[in-house]
Amino acid sequence: MTTCKALVTSLALAAAFTLSLSEPARAAETEESVGRASVARILGAAALHPSVELNRYVNLVGGLIASKTDARQTWRFGVIDTESVNAFAAPGGFVLITSGLLRHLSSEDELAAVLAHEIAHVTRQHHYQAIVRQRNAESAMKGLQADLGKDAGEFAVLTRASAVLYARGLDKGTEHEADLIGVQLMTIAGYDPSAHLTVLEKLDALGHSDGRMALLTSTHPSARERMDYLVRAGIERLPLPAVPTPGRAARFTRAKAALGR
Repeated sequence: MTTCKALVTSLALAAAFTLSLSEPARAAETEESVGRASVARILGAAALHPSVELNRYVNLVGGLIASKTDARQTWRFGVIDTESVNAFAAPGGFVLITSGLLRHLSSEDELAAVLAHEIAHVTRQHHYQAIVRQRNAESAMKGLQADLGKDAGEFAVLTRASAVLYARGLDKGTEHEADLIGVQLMTIAGYDPSAHLTVLEKLDALGHSDGRMALLTSTHPSARERMDYLVRAGIERLPLPAVPTPGRAARFTRAKAALGR
């Protein structure tokens, strides 16, 4: 049974993702405000998983990988409670993985591969730049002026722009770049880069016919294409971890158990 302390911590985790989401974005051009608009849209469809332990664990792994980047921002990781198989990144350091995808992973290295890919999106500002371009296009079409950011209208525009992006996806080039940077980051953090290929093999095996994969397959290059790209880029030449890190297998098993049925 959830204790009062655990419930408070769980609510705090949710609040970390939804900072001022109900208020207008006052600094429209910052990545933080764009990220809040994006996360508002995502969490409006599915809530964070209620397990405090699970969300803390994903923050632990994600934080380790993010610490290997040059990005100066607060990173926030979480698990969305949905059987959809996917992961999302939002500007400002927000990274989410679905419980549906996490159920298919078999090791912390595979989790690191998923999170590193999303971290790479954030560090390269892939979503931020695309959302702002979409927002600017919408603003231009409606004749909105510079004072748009003074009220809730700007937040609404950012939210709509993020909705368009997450439904449409990024272009192949940015996805391939995130894969390449992601395997480099996870390698630096001490994880096995070949786990990225293992995750893609699992996604390929699930195939397009699985309804849980619908959004992922419609917004990303095929898993097979992504694998081929990484092989051509030389992923097999990246160094393997020198020695296994004690405790990783055990904490991954505990986290998977926290997912529940």
